Amino acid sequence: MAPWIANVVQARYLVAALGEQASPPWWRSRATSDAGQRFFARLFPRTSLQAGLETASQAARLEHDTHLGTIGAFHLFRLPTADEAALHDFLGEPAAEALLRDVANLSSTDTRLATLARLAGTVDAGSISGPVNCGRVSERHAAATFQRLCASYLSGFQQGQVVYPYLTEGAP
Repeated sequence: MAPWIANVVQARYLVAALGEQASPPWWRSRATSDAGQRFFARLFPRTSLQAGLETASQAARLEHDTHLGTIGAFHLFRLPTADEAALHDFLGEPAAEALLRDVANLSSTDTRLATLARLAGTVDAGSISGPVNCGRVSERHAAATFQRLCASYLSGFQQGQVVYPYLTEGAP
């Protein structure tokens, strides 16, 4: 497994959960909440965390696509097809279940923000809102590009500003 896959899964879960619980919510789902997880546990007892992640990611994907469009822009919740396939394959592995369990157990907002800050590294996005270009999609596996995406979300959550970090096919 490539290290970026685990980072993307963690970031997706964290951003999806933080977006759901933001005030006002960034997207209308409650899939990562306690009630959402109880619901999914009844329907999908072995894969409830993956079901919650997929549902929350779909809500976030739709919100991002509404503000960014779907042509020429990619984001945390919609990556190129090959990457989405690799993520899907990873989510079927036992290591993914353990990773999701660890991230889902971060129940407080502060703990989730601290974990997102760890993924952002030393990158500081500053004061931002709305769509934020974080680089080129061809550089999506580079640590610096991923850190810019995470730092943008972190800044948005800390400032209470909705952000839509994205990657372009052309020059940033």
